[in-house]
Amino acid sequence: MNYIMLLGEAIFQPNITDWLRPLILALCLVLGIAEIVVIMMQKPQNENIGVLGGQETDSYAKKNKARSKESILKKLTIAFAVVLAVLALFFFITFIQK
Repeated sequence: MNYIMLLGEAIFQPNITDWLRPLILALCLVLGIAEIVVIMMQKPQNENIGVLGGQETDSYAKKNKARSKESILKKLTIAFAVVLAVLALFFFITFIQK
């Protein structure tokens, strides 16, 4: 815990945290809402349950899944989650300084 406090003292000066903490909190709020929207836009994962019964449908869209809308949404979900976690960590570090 002392290492986190030392890191916070080295990076964030007291006058910077006065405007940085509300900015980080607002960014976390916007990213959280964006992540919820992206997750709600995705299709359910159990859509291909008919494969177990031999009802597999192979289409062009499934073969090129790397460029599809679902893969872009999955990548956005991961990116938003990582950035949100990093911002939450920075918010925690600035919170220790107060």
